[in-house]
Amino acid sequence: MIKTEIIDWIKSKTDTELFRHSAATQEMAVRLAGIYNVDHQKAMMAGLLHDCAKSLSRKELLYYAERFDIPLDEIRIAQPGLLHAPVGAKLVEVELGITDDEILHAIAVHNTGSRDMSGLDKILYLADATEANRDYPGVEHIRDISLKGDLDMALLTTIEMKIRYVMERKALLHPMSVDARNDVLKRIKCHNI
Repeated sequence: MIKTEIIDWIKSKTDTELFRHSAATQEMAVRLAGIYNVDHQKAMMAGLLHDCAKSLSRKELLYYAERFDIPLDEIRIAQPGLLHAPVGAKLVEVELGITDDEILHAIAVHNTGSRDMSGLDKILYLADATEANRDYPGVEHIRDISLKGDLDMALLTTIEMKIRYVMERKALLHPMSVDARNDVLKRIKCHNI
């Protein structure tokens, strides 16, 4: 169960639509946690809080990145929206006092992925992409894979779909996404040998 103060805090950081997405992500994260034997409380917390910095402006994201010593690379400077994940993790830590490294890391990498993703990292990444309100080509396929117990294949499919989306828009692709894809692909290939 999440405390009322935390729910009030996330509501203060999000508009109605973003809160609805956060609540749906929380629900999907808990569902996936049950399938993949990941701590339900951590999944619940990460799911609800993951987009707490999503509504911040470009200027605010850059300010918080500097304040919190979040590394700024050329891609994050050009596309500060990518900063909402690591900035959000720091806001959760500083403003809510949540110090659980697993929760904070899952929030910090939920939009790019990373090398060596934990079970919670993977679940939040997938829950964010497949929550019940998401409606885009391929989402049903990803949900199906996710719910049938193939976590790494669901993750790979989602990462590759997001990479294609970024490339089609001629946007900059963060190297963490490439690292995440390569890491999970190596893991899948090792299991199939």
